[in-house]
Amino acid sequence: MLIFSLGLSLAVILYLVNKKVNMGYSMLVAATLLALLNGRSIQYIIKVLYETITSHSTITLALTVGLISVLAHLMDKYLILDRMITALETILRSAKLTILLAPSIMGTLIVYGGALMSCPVVGRLGDRLSVTKDEKATINLLFRHGLYLVFPLTPAMILAIELGEFAAWDLIRIQLPISLVMYALGYIFFVRNYKDPEIKKVGKRQYLKAIFQFLLYALPILVSLLGALVLSLPFYVSLLLGILISIIINIYDKRIDTKYNTGENTLKTIYKGIKISLVVAIVGIMFFRNIVTDMEEIYVFVGSLLDRGMPVELLIFIASGVICLSLASPQPGIAILYPIILPLAPSYEIKLLYAMFIFITSFLFYYISPLHLCQVLTLEYFGVGLKKLYRNYMYLIPLTFLSMLVIYVVNIF
Repeated sequence: MLIFSLGLSLAVILYLVNKKVNMGYSMLVAATLLALLNGRSIQYIIKVLYETITSHSTITLALTVGLISVLAHLMDKYLILDRMITALETILRSAKLTILLAPSIMGTLIVYGGALMSCPVVGRLGDRLSVTKDEKATINLLFRHGLYLVFPLTPAMILAIELGEFAAWDLIRIQLPISLVMYALGYIFFVRNYKDPEIKKVGKRQYLKAIFQFLLYALPILVSLLGALVLSLPFYVSLLLGILISIIINIYDKRIDTKYNTGENTLKTIYKGIKISLVVAIVGIMFFRNIVTDMEEIYVFVGSLLDRGMPVELLIFIASGVICLSLASPQPGIAILYPIILPLAPSYEIKLLYAMFIFITSFLFYYISPLHLCQVLTLEYFGVGLKKLYRNYMYLIPLTFLSMLVIYVVNIF
């Protein structure tokens, strides 16, 4: 019943989202259905919903996502984003290279739903390259998350290193080729065939000026990143600083050139940047996750698969799929499977291979989950349906998984 109910709830989400129903409402319906099919009462569902809405994590997350959308709107409205992209493109000498690197650079900020920050950048560059909306969404997600396989400060990597008792470089080293394959496939499938617009040559002084302009116009984002990473400020506080800097830049710009005067009150501009649909999506995701997390049946199911003597690789694949596709996070897959699977390894090298198998499989199921917040926010931003995104994943995800299997098989034997 558990597998049927999970599959049905995910199918309901896919159906409703493709019918243009807000992701948050879709997940509220699916989570309610999942709970009812597994014997939970209406009172229980109402209780979980209330706890979800009033929880500190939901409120903080909704506030953070709301402020990210405001910052993105201000940088777009005040033409800060345009000038930042122009400067970065001048530095890199390629719009194609810029559209690859921008999401990766912003991806170093490990924040739930942070892909929303790079959406406007990818959108602008994608317009210059004439990239379709669904490919913009794919590029934004792919080049932001490919870094997660090797970046040592992601929660998943920290958890894997700690639970597996690995040297950080050992896990990074073995997963680095997979990350590179993912980036290479992304370039081949979604960027290579587009023609780079011509960029005029610049002298040394102009090049240095471009570096200065990039740092200036990237300042709202850089302050948001550094405030959270270096000063350990709550991310919403860092975002408020970034928003303030955007406003200050615009005040200065208006004194120099009237084209930067939007003719709109600042508070009104901020209000227009708030996307209620994204806040609703946050509530829906957190509600679904709370319903699933509270189901002990999932953990019992994983344990029963081990007892039946299944091949460890098939077990990892199925268990990671059930856990990470439903919870839209790689951490539960790692947290549950590492303590169960890694002790079965006869040596450190095999243990590392098991760890890689669990990590990559958990990551890929999380990556394609309909509940993956970065995916939800990116699709909402670009106005793209899940079906089109999955069509773009048709070769990308299997080939990425295959690259992991090749490394696993070559090393295991």
